[in-house]
Amino acid sequence: MTNNHTDSYTALLRGAYRFRETEYDGDRSLMARLSQGQDPDALVIACSDSRVDPALLFGARPGDIFVVRVVANLVPPRRPGDATAYAVMAAVEYGVKALGVSHVVVCGHSHCGGIKAAMDVARGQEPPPFECLGPWVALADGACRDVLAEDPETKRTDVETATAAEQWSVLKSIGNLRSYSWIRERVERGELALHGWWFDIDTGELWVANSETGVFRVSD
Repeated sequence: MTNNHTDSYTALLRGAYRFRETEYDGDRSLMARLSQGQDPDALVIACSDSRVDPALLFGARPGDIFVVRVVANLVPPRRPGDATAYAVMAAVEYGVKALGVSHVVVCGHSHCGGIKAAMDVARGQEPPPFECLGPWVALADGACRDVLAEDPETKRTDVETATAAEQWSVLKSIGNLRSYSWIRERVERGELALHGWWFDIDTGELWVANSETGVFRVSD
């Protein structure tokens, strides 16, 4: 193990110690309350990317948001008997049914490696040489092919094409959430709202999708 790896590991341990000193040895009111249970009002489905931690990006404290993190923030469609969906949807189901969250956010981001891998395959390249990653990012194949099939007169740059794929994939995941009756019915009753967000790593801007048109605009 290199010194760099050792230093990284040690930094994580020190972070845990600092958190305990701050949140337990000091003012314990928040963590003491949370030890009795959690009551978040929002669930965020975010990417596993190390640059886009939802709690940091959105200024959340422990207990504020229920987070599901998975490569490319993908949500599989409902396919009975398909265990692929369970890792994501088991957490979503708990957040919606057990915790009673009012909002579910699918949050994508720029420079997403998972969407890039899916785009490469959509362009005819070989899938990623990984046992699990290739089949997983294939969930974004439809979104990527839709973007590539758009009017060639659009003449997007490579960055614009990547952004379009990342944002369209977010909307596809929201559509997949609606394929679950227990989500769709809550949305129809006004008990649950679904949101599509996209975070720009370059600028720090958060883009929010219009719930009617699906068009992303920078949040005020």
